[in-house]
Amino acid sequence: MRKCPKCNAENDIIASICSACGAELPAPYETDSEPPEDDEEDEGYFVSTAVGEGENEAIAAQGATTIASLLRHFRPEQVTVLAGATIYVNEEEITPATVITAEGRIADVLRGALPDPENGAAYYDLTGQTLTPGFIEIHFHGLMGIDTNQASADDFLRMSAEAAKRGLTVMTPTTVACPAAELRRVLENLAAARERGFPGAHLLGLHLESNFISMEKKGAQPPDGIFGPNDPPAVEILDLIDEYKDYIRIVTLAPEVPGVLELIPWLRERNIIASLGHSTATYEQAVAGFEAGATHATHLFNAMPPLNHREPGLVGAALENDDVFTEMVCDGVHIHPAVISTTITAKGAERFVPVSDSLQGAGLGEGEEFLLGGQHVTVRNGVARLDSGTIAGSIVTMDGVLRVLVERVGWELSEALQMCSATPAAALELDIIGHLAPGAVANLTVLDDDLQVTMTMVSGKVVYEME
Repeated sequence: MRKCPKCNAENDIIASICSACGAELPAPYETDSEPPEDDEEDEGYFVSTAVGEGENEAIAAQGATTIASLLRHFRPEQVTVLAGATIYVNEEEITPATVITAEGRIADVLRGALPDPENGAAYYDLTGQTLTPGFIEIHFHGLMGIDTNQASADDFLRMSAEAAKRGLTVMTPTTVACPAAELRRVLENLAAARERGFPGAHLLGLHLESNFISMEKKGAQPPDGIFGPNDPPAVEILDLIDEYKDYIRIVTLAPEVPGVLELIPWLRERNIIASLGHSTATYEQAVAGFEAGATHATHLFNAMPPLNHREPGLVGAALENDDVFTEMVCDGVHIHPAVISTTITAKGAERFVPVSDSLQGAGLGEGEEFLLGGQHVTVRNGVARLDSGTIAGSIVTMDGVLRVLVERVGWELSEALQMCSATPAAALELDIIGHLAPGAVANLTVLDDDLQVTMTMVSGKVVYEME
């Protein structure tokens, strides 16, 4: 938690605006505990800017200096040393490397494996493993029997813990189109869970795969929940969005639906991201949506017309626009690996956001049956489908998405990790997560050679460790 310098209210460590008074919060590495001006050892306090060169002795000396400086400000149990792992910084592979964290933030990044300082700081030998910024998921309906639309406060806390086991550190639980009463209940339960404190991944706010989409391209969305922002049922939904704007991060909508182009800037005024999807939009309508302020495309290619050389549609408009972040479901089912590869090449790793679109069946067994927005779903042959045969979502989580990108698409691990962390952080307009850099929030994921998650750290605290 961080205190607002204006009103002294407590805020989440990743918040940029005070939830109480609206004041801009300082960066997490800006601290009231400034080091003494006459103490040269403290000059590097949360200011290291690059991975340092040097032999083992120099590495140990640099690490010892950093830790000694930190221990002037923090108790030993607030400092953690993660040594010996492979990391990627600016696409460079560094093996071995050491990351030092203090009070929830990255304090230093060093080339080489720092030995245990044996001064009370927590020490983890990660030799042979990969240390990466923690996974971030922006389109996630549920897992392990938990569905966002039906989740209680306890369910959201369990979702947080289960997600951390899959390497997730920040996520936006995603709803399907629903009535206002149901949406209010979801928001109230999420608020209650946030008040209690998440035990694992931080649930940043909801992604509303909302009411304001195309009936023709509804996919697995329940038809009773679909209407336009100018229709009478929308009044309560919009009131809820306004009331709970601090608990909503993304809204998916179709730009061709009457009233949506006017709604997009209204959302942006409330710091809510507008994403275009579940749409029959023409190229021109999609361009108008992006010009109105939409910055994302929801699960590109799915629930929208295909790319055509004479009618490029939403797909063409999203691929053409260098500023647009494109979600893509990378579960190995929704999209062919060649299309994933082509889209990454077109957008670049900086604008390609892999998502799971996972349902409550994720993590459960074959043959599992459950409801999605009141519609029956069955998992058969690794695919979740409605009774109509429509693909309902996926049953993988972000660790599985990473393996698809590397093993089936054939993408380089360094960029695949970037797309699972730094890129969604940028898409969420958060510059203090998703990076291995001094001052960044210490949200970290550790992977073994098989890209299985062995440890997850959120705000400097280990929230999952493989037994």
